[in-house]
Amino acid sequence: MMMEEIVKAILAIALAASQTTYYEAKVTTFGCTSIEAVFELQKVRPDEKALQAALMEKQLSGECVAILKGTQVEGSNEPADNSILRVNKKIEPPGYEAPLEDFEAKAAD
Repeated sequence: MMMEEIVKAILAIALAASQTTYYEAKVTTFGCTSIEAVFELQKVRPDEKALQAALMEKQLSGECVAILKGTQVEGSNEPADNSILRVNKKIEPPGYEAPLEDFEAKAAD
């Protein structure tokens, strides 16, 4: 009986973590195919020109996309890193990793 309760608790946690919420970009930001690429762009973010150059390079290679301020996306927390939001997983599988701090949750319409 105890094991069954543990399994139910784990499933409930996994379901809650994987639920999709809608978010709106508070700033122009980016989504990438890997968390590492997001971290690389975040490192150069304070230097606008360096960020634009790095993002352009990653866009040309297909590794990242720009997400304009005000864009609404589907999102869920990335289990591997809670500072990362997985966006548009259902619309554009497997979706993109993006900085969670760049988004705010929106009520579903």
